[in-house]
Amino acid sequence: MNSKRIDISVGAALSVFSTAVFLYANQYKGRGVSQYGPNFFPQFLSALLFITSILLIVNAVRGNYQKDLEGIHFAGLVRSGITVGISIVYLVAMQFLGFFLSTLIFLYAMITFLGQKGKLVRIISCISVSVIVYAIFKFFLKIPLPEGFLHFI
Repeated sequence: MNSKRIDISVGAALSVFSTAVFLYANQYKGRGVSQYGPNFFPQFLSALLFITSILLIVNAVRGNYQKDLEGIHFAGLVRSGITVGISIVYLVAMQFLGFFLSTLIFLYAMITFLGQKGKLVRIISCISVSVIVYAIFKFFLKIPLPEGFLHFI
């Protein structure tokens, strides 16, 4: 089985989806903290998705597709399910623990689950990424984040 039909179908579905998101985000008017309004980021991402979905279709039509597809690997499916589960727990935990602490725990859990060796590297990575993302949202973008029951930051 080859992926030509799959690539064309997925590309078409994603281009329709990205167009719908672009049009839906257009209803958000006003100005944000900077000159960009609340519709800028969703429309930017949907435009990128539209471009890449069209490129997927073009590549499939040109013959640049995978000739032989492998079957679904059960281990990969389980790992994907666990990743989605950890992400859902993160979203729920954010309301109780706050953005910073839940992001710190989420990143550590994901990095550990994905196989990163070295505890010190994991800890430093999680703390630095959490601090940087928190600072960007809190101070640069001025977007309020869930604080949870800990109001220490």
